[in-house]
Amino acid sequence: MVICVSVAIALFSQNEWILRAAAVGAVLVAIGVSVLIRHQLLVERMAHSDDRAQVAQEYSRITNARVVENAEFVDLMQRRLDRIDQRLDKIDEEVATVVAAGDKHSHADAPTVVDLRLRGLAAS
Repeated sequence: MVICVSVAIALFSQNEWILRAAAVGAVLVAIGVSVLIRHQLLVERMAHSDDRAQVAQEYSRITNARVVENAEFVDLMQRRLDRIDQRLDKIDEEVATVVAAGDKHSHADAPTVVDLRLRGLAAS
């Protein structure tokens, strides 16, 4: 409204002092509006700062919970891998025992299926 009145006065006025006063008035109005807008933004920012802090805390809590869950999962998987490694070590030991026993005896000394049947028949 003030700007419209200033423009109307400037258009119909021939006096340079009135034009200068209208220009200064317009600048003062612009500065005042700028100050009011900044003040309003600061008020809104302060009003939402609690919400921002709450959101940041919630995000931090969720992130920490995920880190703990991931650490627990990694620990669980590590324990499972350790058990699998133990089983594989036992299998390796058994294979080594069988191989060592096989090296002691030749295939010619091993009983055949027919020999085992004959022994079974003789025992009965």
